[in-house]
Amino acid sequence: MKRLLIIAGSDSSGGAGIQADIKTASAIGVHPLTVITAVTSQNTKGVHRIHLIPEEDIKGQLSAIKDDISFDAIKIGMLGSEKIAKIVLDFIKTAKKPVILDPVMYSQSGSQLSPENIFYEIMRYSSFVTPNYFEAEKISGLKIKSLKDINKAIKEISKYTKKVLLKGGDSPFDYDFYFDGKGIHQFKIERLDTKNTHGTGCTLATAIASYLILTGDFYESIKLGREFVYNALKNGIPLGTQFGTIDQLANLRKDAERFHCLTALISAYNKLKDLKIGAILPEIQSNLVYAIKNAQTLDDVAGFRGRIISAGEEIDTPAFPVFGGSKHIGRVILSAKKFFPELNSAMALRYEKYVIDKIKKAGYVVGFFDRLKEPKEIREKEGSSLDWGVTTACKKLKNPPDFIYDEGAIGKEPVIRVFGKNPAEIVDKVSKIKEFYKK
Repeated sequence: MKRLLIIAGSDSSGGAGIQADIKTASAIGVHPLTVITAVTSQNTKGVHRIHLIPEEDIKGQLSAIKDDISFDAIKIGMLGSEKIAKIVLDFIKTAKKPVILDPVMYSQSGSQLSPENIFYEIMRYSSFVTPNYFEAEKISGLKIKSLKDINKAIKEISKYTKKVLLKGGDSPFDYDFYFDGKGIHQFKIERLDTKNTHGTGCTLATAIASYLILTGDFYESIKLGREFVYNALKNGIPLGTQFGTIDQLANLRKDAERFHCLTALISAYNKLKDLKIGAILPEIQSNLVYAIKNAQTLDDVAGFRGRIISAGEEIDTPAFPVFGGSKHIGRVILSAKKFFPELNSAMALRYEKYVIDKIKKAGYVVGFFDRLKEPKEIREKEGSSLDWGVTTACKKLKNPPDFIYDEGAIGKEPVIRVFGKNPAEIVDKVSKIKEFYKK
């Protein structure tokens, strides 16, 4: 496994600094080695205290790694003092590895984390520097008010280093600007409406460093790093009262959630098989689906490809569940989630009026839509009928439905649809109403 040596400060809120670096490198598939330069006492309101690690302890950390463990690149963040910067400078002079420098001067809340003048000499030994808008002004000594100023600032910074990424996230410009030693490339920024932005700069620099180790290509590493940060921003974690943190583990969490969905479906299917529910499936057969928490498309909904089919009282399925495995019931749960996000699972059962009467009498929340009132333009648009139907039913409900049914139409079989937070809830409801099918 490739290894990244990270030299940075600790953030007690867990959103930035060495904590963000470790999560980022690990999520990308690079092993993080760490040297702690400072311990900060901070929360979402700001930095309240900074304790610089004694110089001898920093030397000790660097020596311990150098004497025993090889690494592929170095990422530098918060340094804290000129003395610490000098120690790190002496180390990287002899390390002869790519150095990615994130010149951390101030925290997001405005607290100074490192003196402004300590980065110039380190930049001379850096392969790549990632200043934000404010840091670029400090390093270049120029006020940046226009694209022309951007070019001037990058030209000035490039006197000290080979490659520069001037980050535009906190600037009036909607671009990140990458100078590759020859020319400037622009990366369009897709902005998000969120205040969970803590750790963005640290994460981007570490993501680029990690991808650089894996790909060996700066341009590709910037592209992949920006995509990583965008996804972390999109899945930010609200913390405290001010700026929450981005989620560097968002992709891993999503993978874990998707795995859980698949295993939960298999477990539920086996229980339904034991219940022998074949006789209560509709003629069009059925499916059991499970959507991830923030599902947006059918690819976020797992179901059994080929459906769940009946054979007398028995049920069977030709395949294991996969994401995108059900269009029919998949659309049903996506439509319901627009009104009741806590609903993640659904299944179709055979319609009988007397069953619906018993369900209502039992106190379940029941929704209904009339296919005879379906607008012509909806009927003629492929895949729109169920979205319209479930939407129509949900609009009339104050609480999440346990069941939504329709009485069919010409060429459309009437169906009862079961809803739940997870497949286990579906199994529980099906097991209870199975008896309702007995007249």
